[in-house]
Amino acid sequence: MNTVNDKERTLKSVRDALIERTPSSFHELDLDTSVYHDFKSSLDIEFAENFIRNGGKFVYCENAQEAVDSIRFFSQQEKWDKIYCAEEILQRILNHAELPFTDNSDELLAQKVGITTCDFLIARTGSIVFSSQSASGRRILSVLNTQIVIGTLDQIQPDLKSAFKLIKDKFPTKMPSSFSIVNGLSRVEDIDGEVEQGFGPKQLFLFLIDTTTPQ
Repeated sequence: MNTVNDKERTLKSVRDALIERTPSSFHELDLDTSVYHDFKSSLDIEFAENFIRNGGKFVYCENAQEAVDSIRFFSQQEKWDKIYCAEEILQRILNHAELPFTDNSDELLAQKVGITTCDFLIARTGSIVFSSQSASGRRILSVLNTQIVIGTLDQIQPDLKSAFKLIKDKFPTKMPSSFSIVNGLSRVEDIDGEVEQGFGPKQLFLFLIDTTTPQ
């Protein structure tokens, strides 16, 4: 009987606490103002600097043709013999660059290089955001040595909060089930303090196409 009474008293205390809430001691607490410092440069420069700091290789392209020429140049320099590409818009770019590619998922593990688009670029952290609706973004990242990402200037957002506000506009009919955020090359530190390559690609290229430049 005492146990029941103790339980009832506990539940009553909880109900009373919910009904008569204690006034907050932090009346001037500001949860709306950003905690981040202001950008010193434009969003594209901030993104490029942070992306490079994270270990990525950044290539600015004034237009789509320059992106084709740049990809062709790096393919020769890096010896990209065959690229995995599952997205039709990127397959057209590779065709213009006269670069061999495959979209056969059964051959994915046999390739060393993959190319994909992305959804957002985050200036604050130099991060790349992929959604589950992209044809191959996260999948390529998890298995290939080199990942090539094609982004556009209008995809750059100051931070994740700003990017996620645009999700409904970008996906008006069907929301992605998940998002992946890539913050450059993964590195791990062993017990001796030596930094080694972690999970993910050994090289990460970002070709940024300036969508504001007249084509």
